[in-house]
Amino acid sequence: MQEESTPSMSTRRWTAIAVTVAASVLLLANTPPASAAGATSVQAQAADPPQAPTTVVLDAKNSKNITDTPTGSRLLGEFAQRIQAKGISAARSAQAVASEYNVISVDVAKILPDSRCERGPETLILPRSTTQVRYIGGPRNDQDGNNPCLVTVEWDDRDPDPHAQDDPQSGSRQALAAAEAPYVEQYHEYCAARKTYTDFWEEPCYKRFVLKYDGNSSWNYYSFEAWNTCRNTIAAGALISCGRGQEAAADSPTLYSVDYSPQNPSTGTCRSISYEVQLYSVFTVGGSYNHCEEQLVYDYPEPGKMSTYWKGETTSQRTTRHQVSVKVAQNDGRPQWTNWFNGETCNYIDGGFCI
Repeated sequence: MQEESTPSMSTRRWTAIAVTVAASVLLLANTPPASAAGATSVQAQAADPPQAPTTVVLDAKNSKNITDTPTGSRLLGEFAQRIQAKGISAARSAQAVASEYNVISVDVAKILPDSRCERGPETLILPRSTTQVRYIGGPRNDQDGNNPCLVTVEWDDRDPDPHAQDDPQSGSRQALAAAEAPYVEQYHEYCAARKTYTDFWEEPCYKRFVLKYDGNSSWNYYSFEAWNTCRNTIAAGALISCGRGQEAAADSPTLYSVDYSPQNPSTGTCRSISYEVQLYSVFTVGGSYNHCEEQLVYDYPEPGKMSTYWKGETTSQRTTRHQVSVKVAQNDGRPQWTNWFNGETCNYIDGGFCI
């Protein structure tokens, strides 16, 4: 992926919309309420940006839990409606969402001060199972581009049953009967949300799957589906980037790569993109979605690590989506994941140029 040359600060005014958040369940749960270059996927290379990014871990000193305030209640109600429309069954009702999510207020101008960047207060909605959230200011690698005001949010959340034995070797009659009919089971799903003071918003989601009763006595097979939806609601600006990625968390058992999708970057008008992956033998999981403009795809050497970006210029909502599959040694427990997401906007100036 070619990077654009960095304009001088006198001619370009960077907007601080790109954010990567890394969150930890323990932190929030204990906080008191108040363009593709080829026909194949790009092999992401670990490369440091010219200036190292700044990482800040959210805590009670630099953020505020506003879940039980009128603002928090309103944001959770709106969030519940949106994720119900996405088919997230965890959002059974606004009451269920209120019991499973926290609303956090963050002043990015204070935690990531930078005179080049327009930053201000914003809100995050994250699952209460989140253990740590990290705000990262500036590009983390070549895939993030060269905007010094990019903000990425990373979060880690605890699997509801991290040590579950999803495919136990059992001699019981019931288990042997079930083994005759392997199936893919979705065992976890969540969304998060971020809304900035400029009304830019993004909502990353994920779903986790396991292949049950596969007949393999050595490995268990898992899949992670990830997507991010972004929109810029400012009349004088446009959305230009929407990114999503994941990798194995520090406390994850060792992962081994199986498959990832999509494998090829693409560009063009609105079109259907498939993201189906193989698990084991003939078993697959995935789907398709409508993607407009450009999608960049990055495959990394680390098993399970992947990122995709929507790129373009629009005043409409856009999504990027992908899926990976991995295997874990039987009896090692389930994969644990670190999530990240970011987005970028631009401002229109005289003549209709977006900078």
